[in-house]
Order: sequence, then structure tokens, then C-alpha cells
Amino acid sequence: MALETSDRDEPLLHQAVQQREESLDMPYKPVSLVAPARRHFFGTVLVVAASTVFVLYVFFHAAFEATTSLPTTSPATSLPPPPPPPPPPPLSSTTPSRDLRAVLHPQDHVARKPTVAHLSWNISKVALAPDGVEKDVIVINGKWLSQSAPTCCVFIVRQFPGPTIEARSGDTVVVEVTNSMKEAVSLHWHGLHMRGVNDMDGPVGLNQCAIPPGGQFTYQIPTDEQHGTFWYHAHSEVQRADGLYGGFVVHNPEATDSTTYGYDQELLFLVGDWYHWSADRVLAKFLDQTSNGHEPCPDSLLVNGLGYFECAMAVPAAPVNCSRVQKPEMAGLDKSLRYRFRLVNVGSLTGITTTIPDADLNVIQVDGGRPVVSHLASSLGVLYPAQRVDFVVTWPHAAADTDTDFIVDIDDELTRRGYFLQINLALTPTQAFAIRPRSAAAARPARGTTNITALDLRRLEGPPFPSPVPEPEHVFMVYAVVEILAYQNHVPQGHLNHTTWVPQKAPLLTLSRDAWDTHQLVPWTGSKPAWVELTINNIDTQGHPFHLHGFDFYVVGSHEGNGGWDYYNPFTPWREPRGGPFNLHNPVSRDTVYVPAYGYVVIRFLADNEGIWALHCHILWHQASGMSMAVQVLGDADGLSKSAAASNARQHCERWR
Repeated sequence: MALETSDRDEPLLHQAVQQREESLDMPYKPVSLVAPARRHFFGTVLVVAASTVFVLYVFFHAAFEATTSLPTTSPATSLPPPPPPPPPPPLSSTTPSRDLRAVLHPQDHVARKPTVAHLSWNISKVALAPDGVEKDVIVINGKWLSQSAPTCCVFIVRQFPGPTIEARSGDTVVVEVTNSMKEAVSLHWHGLHMRGVNDMDGPVGLNQCAIPPGGQFTYQIPTDEQHGTFWYHAHSEVQRADGLYGGFVVHNPEATDSTTYGYDQELLFLVGDWYHWSADRVLAKFLDQTSNGHEPCPDSLLVNGLGYFECAMAVPAAPVNCSRVQKPEMAGLDKSLRYRFRLVNVGSLTGITTTIPDADLNVIQVDGGRPVVSHLASSLGVLYPAQRVDFVVTWPHAAADTDTDFIVDIDDELTRRGYFLQINLALTPTQAFAIRPRSAAAARPARGTTNITALDLRRLEGPPFPSPVPEPEHVFMVYAVVEILAYQNHVPQGHLNHTTWVPQKAPLLTLSRDAWDTHQLVPWTGSKPAWVELTINNIDTQGHPFHLHGFDFYVVGSHEGNGGWDYYNPFTPWREPRGGPFNLHNPVSRDTVYVPAYGYVVIRFLADNEGIWALHCHILWHQASGMSMAVQVLGDADGLSKSAAASNARQHCERWR
């Protein structure tokens, strides 16, 4: 059945956060780009006036000396010219390399038995400059405790991004979190199913109360049978854009992936857009009537927490405290080896395309270890926020001693569809990070980039199934859009079936349905496990990457509108899907799917994981403005308030009141 609920009564409250008043010394000031003609006019006037005063001074001074006939002690000299402005400070030869690589250690996990790993984290905020521009960034201090014992073996100091968690299938990871910030916080373990621990999934107002300032909470994350590339991030307010995220890799012990896919080393890359303003301030700008629903454009991009911003590109309208930093790179890479790149889009708004011009990139998995039919290319895109792609990088022998680049492009589709209507002249949308071979002394210049072969990640398919994807027992349909409506004070809000998500004070997991307000769109899949089909129609001018918590799903249908809205209604069987018949024999499996503009996607999944699971757009500003809902799996028609997970969540909330 189609889902409809009553309209929301009040818009989301928002509050702008003032800029930091403190600033560090800048090596040089950003160049102003405002009113050059006016500056030139007044500069000319000042120069003429100064020259006139100087001539008059010399004339009357000479006349005075001639009249009094006083001898001079030294010959007359002209005034020295003003000193030139100091140049940008040169990079020291002792500056440590800003290496982009995050090396993984599968050899420590694939052969051992499952265990319980303990981590102790302290989350705080400090001023950092990951791309040269200072900003208050969320960091993690803490320690990695040994498996099954509270002895410390690895310390973590002010780490951004957060520490990478490596585990193997069957492990349980226990993370003790202390919140040392002045704002509440929660964490979500993206892509992990969290079976039996729905109260540990992270969304505030749905599964848990936020951890208050000074509060503590212990997450228990079972990996069960899963393996692949995952990540964690804040699921409270918009703290992800302030840096609260990190990698989470679960290695496959059943069959050694390095043998299956033929690679020598694994590297993790957390790539995404970056804002120099605080996340609260960016959200306030989006939720302002003057934004007209246009998302603020990012300022920069980071790879594993490192970036490079040209200080001279800063504009007076958005002043920054900028210092010159060394551009990150991958130096000393042995290009005779084959590498597995695990790539995560950790950004808040934009999709990305990655290119390595002289290499073959073989895509092997997407999202949480979901296999795909192998493809060779040198450029992969578009990878949307929260999506992951794993690919094996191989260089031909002829390129073993040549320099090359790891190129990241911010998705130009977003420009065409209107994301960047709030233009940011400071952004460099394409950035190249050098890959230098191990034999640096003999390195030759990079090869040309004219023979780039691109692979569209949206059109990937999975391996063939022995039987078709089962027919659904329950069918649901939703409509997604960002709208500006009069009854919401002309403030842009995300909508799903005319509802705008507003978290309640108590998590829905702990409440019976009669205590839920009208902002909650939560269909029930029934009291028994069943196959579910969900159609997401996008009636917006821009695409939306949707993430379903607690599940992987099969993308059986997808279509992008061509010149108009091409929706799909599963309740009109006489009308064929505009995107053609469903793929039930080898669809790709994901946990985050891109819904094209004016188009739709159709997903199917087996609803057998008890809980109330969030479904939302992963563009941070859309999610924060209400483009979110949930799906109740199992339980009864009154909700899941009688479950063990609900009891645990209720106890934690009462402890913090």
C-alpha cells in the first residue's frame, strides 16, 4: 500500500553558530576579489595625494633651510621605499610527508578465531587545519584494548578521521564512548546489520538517546557473517561534517580475498567534500529562507583527513585562517604490486569520481562486501555519499617507474542539476594527488591522460543467481522531495510522503505506536520474516542517495527521468516500469542506493532483522531537514516497545535524564 501521513505542523528549529573569534597568525592574507575597479580608483587618488604632499614638503623644507642658512650634517636622501609584503613561507625540507595511504592489516585477522575486541574512546573538539584552513574538528582520543582483556596495547591521540577499526567476521567490537564535547553525540555503524542490538544502531530519536556532554555509553557491534568495507559516523545532528567519522573494515576469514582477487596489499581511502564553516552554520545557511533550497557548496575535499587549499582562493565573504601546507601524496609506492583500494565517500553533499590514468582498476565489491561482475577501467564514478567501492589497482610494467596521479573529481552532475547554485569560487572541484613510485630517483613524468576508460558505478550488476529474487509479500511506495512551502515559513524541508522527520525526545523503539507523533513515517513489514519491495520515487530536480539501516537489498529497478518526471507506481500493474523490466537474475546488492532526479529505484530485501530501522537520504543537509523515515521489522502492530532492545534503550535514556 502507498504510505501517507499528515503534514508536519512546525518547521525544524535551527540555530546559526557564530564563527570562532580566535585566529592564528596568517602567513599572508587572502586576496580580495570584491570591487577591483573601486579599489583601483581610490588607490589612484591616494597615490596622487601622497605625491602632492611629498612635493610640497620637499619644496618648503628646502626653502626653510635656504632662509636660515643652517649647515646640514649629511647630504639629503630620499625616503626609502616601503618594504615588500612578505612572501609565503617556504616549505621546510624537514616537513613530514603527508602520506594519503591508510595501510590495512588483513594478515592479523583472517587466520585467527573470532573474539571480542575492546576500545575506549574519548570524543572531543580541537582546532585543526586538515587542508591548511583552521576549523574546530571532532577528534577521538583513546586506546585499543586487547581482545577479551582490558590491557592497553595501542593509544589513540586526537585522531581525525577516527581510528580505523579492523576485525574479522564473527568478531564483536565493544566501544566505550565518553563524550567530552559540549554537545550530545551518537554513532552509527554504517552497513553493519546490528542483529539483536537495534538499540546500538545510533539514530537519535529512533533507536537511542544521544550521549549527553560528559556522558558515557558502550556500543556492542556484532559483525556476524558480514565482511567488507564499512564505516562509522555521527548520527546526531550534523557532526559528520565536522569530522566525526572513521573506517570499519571486516576481513573475510573463509576465503582469503587476496588470493581470490589477486592482490598484495590493502589500502583504505576515506574521501569526501569538506566545509570550512562549522556544520551547524552550514545547516543554518541551508535552512534559511534566502537559500531558496540551494545547498551550500563545499570549500574543499579531503582524502583520509588530508587536503590542500589554495589560501589565495579564499574570498572576503568567507574569510579563513589559512596556512600553507604540503600537498598530500602517495610516495614510495611499489607499482610492481597489486593493491586493493577500499574507497568510502564520507562527504556531506557531493558524489565523487576517482581516476588513476595509467592503471587498470578492477571493481570487485561495493558497499559491505557485495560482489559485482568484474570490470576494468581507469576512472570510476559516481560514488555517492556513504557508498563504498573496492577495486584492485594494477600498473603495467611500462608504468612501474613513472609518476602518476590519484585524481578526485567532485561530481559535475550536481552542478548541472543545481547543487552548486550557491557558487563557491574557492573550491577546486578536481584535485590530483601524486603517486610516486618507490624508485623516486629514476621516476619519469606521468603518462598522458587521453586514454581514460570510465566505468559508471550506477550500472553495476551482481553475479548470476541460481534462482530469481523472490516476489514480495509486502509492497510499499514513497515519494521524496525537498520543498519550500508557505506553511513551513518558506524554509526548505525534506519530505517523504508529505512528512518531515522530527526526532521525538524518547526513541520510537521505546514507545508504543499510539505515542508516536504525526512526523513519523514507519511502515510495518509484519510479524514474520517476509520479502519486501520498496519503490522510492524522486520528484526532485536532483538525485538522492538513500541508505537503509540493518539490511542489504537488491536493486531490481532504476530509472532516471528524461525531460520530465518518470515515476513508477507498483499499484498500477497495467503500466510497465519506464525503466524496463526488473532485473531479478543478477541485480547488484547494496545498502546505499542513488535515486536519480525525476526517476525511481525499486529495491527488495528479506525483512528478518527485528528492529526499527532508519531509511534516509545521506546528503547531510537533506537528512537534517527531514528527509528520513523508518521501517519496522517484526514485532507487532503496536511497535517494538516490549523488545529487549527497547528495554536497554529505555534504561540508558532514564540514566541520562
